[in-house]
Amino acid sequence: MGPWVTSDAAWTLAGVFAYLSIGLTSFQIFKHLKHYNCPTQQKWIVRILFMAPIYAFASWMSLKFFHLSIYFDTVRNIYEAFVIYNFLSLCFEYLGGEAAIMFAIKGRCHHPSWWNWTCCFSEFPYTPTFLRYCKQGTLQFCVVKLVMATVIIIMEATHTYNDGDLSANGGYLYVAIIYNISISIALMSLVFFYSATKDLLSPHQPVLKFLIVKSIIFVSFWQSVVIAIIEKADVITSSKDGSIQAGELAVAYQNFLICFEMFFASVLYLYAFPWRPYVVEGRGRLATVSTISRNFRSTLNPTDMIDDTIRNFSQSYAHYVRPATEDDDSEDNAQLTLGFVNAHTRRAVVKPEKTSLLEDREEPLP
Repeated sequence: MGPWVTSDAAWTLAGVFAYLSIGLTSFQIFKHLKHYNCPTQQKWIVRILFMAPIYAFASWMSLKFFHLSIYFDTVRNIYEAFVIYNFLSLCFEYLGGEAAIMFAIKGRCHHPSWWNWTCCFSEFPYTPTFLRYCKQGTLQFCVVKLVMATVIIIMEATHTYNDGDLSANGGYLYVAIIYNISISIALMSLVFFYSATKDLLSPHQPVLKFLIVKSIIFVSFWQSVVIAIIEKADVITSSKDGSIQAGELAVAYQNFLICFEMFFASVLYLYAFPWRPYVVEGRGRLATVSTISRNFRSTLNPTDMIDDTIRNFSQSYAHYVRPATEDDDSEDNAQLTLGFVNAHTRRAVVKPEKTSLLEDREEPLP
């Protein structure tokens, strides 16, 4: 007889919370797609919302079929990297794009602080290169996750990887180290960006959004490492009959906890990413199944992330990010930047009557 966490009772209990999470978030996604009146923002929101159902379902399936958990976890891990990029892109969209952000924070500097974990970094000015580094910091996590997922599958096939096993002879320890470095860079990129724009993002509840995304991705990662260490210290022990190998019990506990955590994350999603600000009276009733389906397909297209990755790691980045050069007259520079931002904002809003969204997007402008 194996540990209770691998029993049918545990799987059923975890399934209740997993499906509650899936149901709540699916309802919220449906509402966003039905009232898809600001695609430039809601595209990113819908992608972020999908994280809870994917996490919950993958963890629930891994709990039952723990010998196949490596494949369910691979899907989950790839998507979590995708979410970090989407969250940063949503923040960019809230503020009107790179040119609007650069115009708003021009002349400011980063000041080290214990509060946001940047005390070890020296003071530096905010430049277009700063925004590029923030994007690169999140995009590298997407690339690392994809590459390491492929490596993990190869190691699994060659029996050199055992999830949750911290033995120096296995691949899990080294994968965890690489993940830790990459995830730390991505986290610091988000922290630096938030520090630079927190006053501009304040109308959009950035703290709640940031904490939810950070807790699901970063806390769940460290939770898995802590559980693996606990198992390594024999605080929790594998089955005596050998049905569960070293590391698999730690993975089972991790998946069991995630099923519960995703339910609470789905509840917080309702407050962090509400659909009601995007409701336009009379338009939601006209949404057909084909319209909702088309909106859904548009959120699944990953070409924007691929294009953004190429653009941000390209040597020609600086040639088309700056709306004007440093040597331009300051008044002309401001007019050129303002004209670019206004044009961007007009393209982003679907209908003129969405004045509330338009005003929100233009708030960062001086």
